[in-house]
Amino acid sequence: MRAPTHIGAPTPRPSARFPRAGGARRGPLGWLRAGSLGLALTLVGALTTTACATGPNLSDEYGQTARENYELAVAEFGDKDWEEAIAYADFVRIRFPFSRYAVESELLIARAEFELKNYVTAQDSFRQFLRLHPTHKHVRNGWVAYMAAVGAYMAAPSSVPFLPPHYQRDQTLLREATLELEYFFDHHAGSELEPLARKLEAKVQRRLLEHELYVARFHLDSDRPEAAIMRLEAAHDTFPGIGLDAEVLFLLGITYLRIGEIELAREIFSELQMQHPEHHHGQQARLYLKYMTERYGPPDPNRPRPDRSPPVPETPPQAKPDEFKDWRWRKEQRRRQREGEPAEPEPPKQDTKATPEPPKSGKSGKSGKPGKKKAQPEKSQASEARDPEGRGSEAQAPEDPEAPESPDPEATEPQDPEAPEPPEPAAK
Repeated sequence: MRAPTHIGAPTPRPSARFPRAGGARRGPLGWLRAGSLGLALTLVGALTTTACATGPNLSDEYGQTARENYELAVAEFGDKDWEEAIAYADFVRIRFPFSRYAVESELLIARAEFELKNYVTAQDSFRQFLRLHPTHKHVRNGWVAYMAAVGAYMAAPSSVPFLPPHYQRDQTLLREATLELEYFFDHHAGSELEPLARKLEAKVQRRLLEHELYVARFHLDSDRPEAAIMRLEAAHDTFPGIGLDAEVLFLLGITYLRIGEIELAREIFSELQMQHPEHHHGQQARLYLKYMTERYGPPDPNRPRPDRSPPVPETPPQAKPDEFKDWRWRKEQRRRQREGEPAEPEPPKQDTKATPEPPKSGKSGKSGKPGKKKAQPEKSQASEARDPEGRGSEAQAPEDPEAPESPDPEATEPQDPEAPEPPEPAAK
């Protein structure tokens, strides 16, 4: 039996007269390269679908009414799915703005942001709700104002490893918490939340006082005791009864003793010893009082106090005009030297004193009439020939300011040099 002729025969190839479309031959992966664009689009669509599926598919789960969507938001909030709760509540707020559920959704969004630890956003949401809905029940009982203060306190920097302690960082949010608590005490005094607000106020004030003590120590280390005294006195008046009064008084007494305010230091140490006798700073104050008595004697109200007025800064010397010109000239000489140009001669220095004006030739009397001119001496014919206009060298020279003042021309009447002399009387 004859074997088929196609077995073992080479694969026929198209002739050169019929090239493939495109004019290029495809290798073994040519069809894969041809479908790479469609495969890439398919993969992108699949990834997009997968990414969208990770979040809540709200397009299929939205309710038809504001109540249904709000109930869905409350259910997600109860399941601690804060992001989905925010999404449903935000849908109610935008889609149904005039519904009463929109107001409740705003409050639910603020609570969910607080649970997500977005404390700054939560504080702003509570504050906005307080301003827009003053008649809401949670606004009237003070809960919203209290939560705004809690949000500001929680957003303040705290002590974290590998970072500076909280009292060395910015305290702006703690001051905002103080303002929120002041608003709460002004509008909701006597409410059920007041004990919690008082505890929060003590925490905020203690952290602010720790910051003030840190700043005072920094001023002392920088040799600025007056600035430290200002900080400590303000802290002693603003944050009393927090638990750091002994430390504030002790640091204040040491600072007064350092600048020579003996009587003020004695007064501070006496107050510290009486108010905190069991505290270790109170025992140290007793030793300081003993030392001051041995060194400076008993208390003396008339003891001279040191001058604590701030120093007057010295006025820096101002450059004179000629010095400024010399500086410019030297700069120009350096430039010429760098560029190889010939040096320029140094300009002569000018006298900065103002030259006094020469006195006027004529004086006006009390009546306002111009004064008479001085009589000019006779000129020789040689001088007239040399100066035909009658202006000699003496007329061009300025008058000496140091010369004595000439007498008043009105006091003496000079004779006219050109007038003829009167004839002598004839002999009798």
